[in-house]
Amino acid sequence: MKIKTLFIIIILIIAILILKNMVFYDKYKMPKDVEIIMADKEIEVYDKTNLYDLIENSNVQILTQNEEIDYMTIGEHTYTLEYKHKVKKYLCDVKYNVIDSVSPIFINVPSKKTFYVNEADEESLTKKVSYADNYDTKPELRIEGKVDFGEVGKYKIQYIVMDQSGNETVKDAVIEIKERQEEKIQEPTEEEEKPKEDFISIEEQIENYKTSNTMIGIDISKWQGEVDFEKVKNTGVEFVILRMGVMKNKDTPLTIDNTFETNYKNAKEAGLKVGVYIYSESNTIDKAVENAEFVIENLKGDKIDFPVCFDWECWAYFNELEINLYKLNEMYDAFSNKLKDAGYDTMLYASENYLNNTWLDLKDYTIWAAKYSSKKPSISRDYILWQNTDKGRVDGIEGNVDFDIYYKK
Repeated sequence: MKIKTLFIIIILIIAILILKNMVFYDKYKMPKDVEIIMADKEIEVYDKTNLYDLIENSNVQILTQNEEIDYMTIGEHTYTLEYKHKVKKYLCDVKYNVIDSVSPIFINVPSKKTFYVNEADEESLTKKVSYADNYDTKPELRIEGKVDFGEVGKYKIQYIVMDQSGNETVKDAVIEIKERQEEKIQEPTEEEEKPKEDFISIEEQIENYKTSNTMIGIDISKWQGEVDFEKVKNTGVEFVILRMGVMKNKDTPLTIDNTFETNYKNAKEAGLKVGVYIYSESNTIDKAVENAEFVIENLKGDKIDFPVCFDWECWAYFNELEINLYKLNEMYDAFSNKLKDAGYDTMLYASENYLNNTWLDLKDYTIWAAKYSSKKPSISRDYILWQNTDKGRVDGIEGNVDFDIYYKK
């Protein structure tokens, strides 16, 4: 009986030792001969990073899958990975740091500004000043330098915009305070009374830009009023991009341009190639997706001749939208992906300046570039459309219209 009891005790002790060694061991206690060397680097925010990018070298089998880690939130992060040593599985906390080393940008800021004595204050200096950051939705704007708004003179100041990581951008400016003079009323001369003609005719547009590799067109909205598309077509215009919808502000949904349906029908009947664009003031991905759904609903399955265009131009009041520059790309990507799922290609409309300085990554975007000049836009990637003036004149439309050049692939 005693031998049997002793045997049972020995078996229990062995079982306990096995359980302790195989089940209840400290999984976070790294064995002496294990080596996991972490890469000595910081991750730039938005720089896509996988788990294995953090590991420079190891002599064990890493069991955790090589998945994306959080590279979109600045600060220190901890990621727990699992590895195998001999027959046991262990856990190891990996620490990494996501940083933002990109400085904010000024979108609109004056280098010179004039006010009259006692007609302005400190708040006046920041009006119409807009700025943005790749990460922060509310970078800090401050002004260094003093302006005496009650004293005539020129004052040097600096506009400084800084993000939460301490990156800053400085812009010098001169503020001039003048004494308001009594305006003298002068009678206009006979020559001054005549309105100056400042427009480009469709004949000039065709002569300057029509080749075997281009098409000449226009883009219109309700502001062009009633359009005679037969006359437009007969002048040599080959296509038209129609405004389908417009957001009045970020808190209202897209509404149909009240001339769209008539213009769409009449332009097609006239034999013009047709595209559409929407003017968006979205400040969230959800709103950008709603924009895309609006287009899908109103196209009703029709095929069009150009990619659907996303026109976003809220630069003057960018700071009121509480978004960052990265969000812009995310919004366009969401808009584009929704439309591509419905069978429509997309393109992004913006001026040369904003394409180069505010859109962080044009990726593989199809571009419609605006530059009112005889010189072509200079941007980092090809564009299929160039809006070269807003002072075009064509028979069939009263007043000015935008002219566009399409470059065939």
